[in-house]
Amino acid sequence: MNKKVSVIIPTYNEKDNILILLPRLLQKNCVAQIIIVDDGSKDGTIEVINDYMRKDSRVLLIERGFKQGIGSAYKEGIKKATCDFIITMDADLSHDPSDIERFLKEIEDADVVIGSRHVNGAQIIGWNVYRYLTHYIANLLAKILLNINCSDVTSGYRAYKRNIIKSVIKIVKSEKFNFQLETIFYINKLNFKIKEVPIKFINRRKGKSKFNINEAIDFLKLLIYLFPIRFK
Repeated sequence: MNKKVSVIIPTYNEKDNILILLPRLLQKNCVAQIIIVDDGSKDGTIEVINDYMRKDSRVLLIERGFKQGIGSAYKEGIKKATCDFIITMDADLSHDPSDIERFLKEIEDADVVIGSRHVNGAQIIGWNVYRYLTHYIANLLAKILLNINCSDVTSGYRAYKRNIIKSVIKIVKSEKFNFQLETIFYINKLNFKIKEVPIKFINRRKGKSKFNINEAIDFLKLLIYLFPIRFK
């Protein structure tokens, strides 16, 4: 496989996880660039990343000093990416790096590949019934209200063609978790091709989830905001 990819990873207090994730990514020949966007980690994450930067020139750190949101982190990373293909993924080990080659194969006839938790063959490990139900309802509302041809609009594990995502983020306003929904909304609206592939999603085992009730409320607000745009 000749495709080279830039991998973008937002971090905030992910020392234990990044220690495991970075070596796994650096083993892959297709990974030409790893852009880590950190929002002021205090647990030693920065020190770990700096150590890897000294060992391997593929690792790049964007250090922002304070929390600005996962969406704004992705935007900064995308602007710095130099490869024709971009992978976005979480630092918490919920996304398996072994899927990257499969994503790059699937993107040959698509513009965006979504690592989906809601298609045949997907697995979710570690969620309780409440988490699964709220996630399912959120995706169902997005599909119905926004007419998005995607069953997992909140998945952060994605492969993009660089020219496509760089053009789309110019109109995406979301700076936090809603970046995932708004990005896929405009990709769908602009008639770019979306492909979903099943992944095995493992709920984080180390560290604390950054998602909270305020993010859920913001998700509903964005649905309301985007609904009339769907018809324009």
